[in-house]
Amino acid sequence: MVGIPMSSADLARVGFETSPLVNLVRGLDQLGSTRPLRPAHRRWLASALRNIPERCRPVMELLNAVPNYAPAFLIPDLPPSGNLHRCLDEELDALRSVRDSELALDFSIFDTWERRPSRAYDALRDRGERLIPMLTDAMHALYTACLAEDWPDIRRTLDADIGRRARQMATDGPGAVLNDLHPKLRWEPEQLSLAVAKVPDWRYDLHGDGVTFTPSVFGHYVGSLIAPGRRSIMAYPVSDLDAAAALSTEGPPHDGLAALIGRARAAALRVIGDDPTTGELAVRLGVKAPTASAHAAALRSAGLVVTERTGRSVRHRLTGLGAELIAANRR
Repeated sequence: MVGIPMSSADLARVGFETSPLVNLVRGLDQLGSTRPLRPAHRRWLASALRNIPERCRPVMELLNAVPNYAPAFLIPDLPPSGNLHRCLDEELDALRSVRDSELALDFSIFDTWERRPSRAYDALRDRGERLIPMLTDAMHALYTACLAEDWPDIRRTLDADIGRRARQMATDGPGAVLNDLHPKLRWEPEQLSLAVAKVPDWRYDLHGDGVTFTPSVFGHYVGSLIAPGRRSIMAYPVSDLDAAAALSTEGPPHDGLAALIGRARAAALRVIGDDPTTGELAVRLGVKAPTASAHAAALRSAGLVVTERTGRSVRHRLTGLGAELIAANRR
């Protein structure tokens, strides 16, 4: 049993946010796990494994070296921003900044828990932070190969789940929300408990900083990342039905737009309807401004949007062709 004492200050700082890297890690760390897989997750994983670039193998080794454990440093610490979405670019920037001191937790677990032989871990133990740039590039490549095409649909599912939690919190309070997140999570006055098999009784102190919950379409379990010196995170699964819908390989019927220009570009085109700025487009897509700008540039080159400067802002507007393509491919 994991016990997490929660003061009134902790309870007031309970929050929710989405994370691309949390979902990527939960999606790919199941190869050596003893946990059961949802059918939709199993199908997604089989497809993802066919697309993994060779240079990503060290990360895959680290993800699956210790059963039921993913290295904490791969979920980089970010300060609270008040935003609902953690962007991939800012997560990768934080990962690229990891230093030797932040690897200590993972070293202690890898050195004491039963694990499979891993040359990647041996290299990380030997070279430490000098390997972080290579591992960050590998994580980016993993995301691009395995999750990028699905992320817009996944994030819509996660947003809907968080919306339901927010409405429940407004009507019934945070205790009701915490009790409803997962069958193994139980809220009692001043403590949140997580029932975990084959783990000694642990107690964590949040020091009044609260905890951030992040939903995932992968896994049935609750994952906790609570360690001194970093923001506390707990990842929980959305419902089986929602996960299956988000990971459906069928996709929307007759979505010719995604087939024509790719799902990421199609998602960008569909949210440009009210002439957003580049910053607004980035928020809607859950990416940083340079990535949103690249999407807009590609759509502009195809004649689907035009870009206009208004004062200090750059706004993107659908062309007639762009509007016709969206109208012919409603979702």
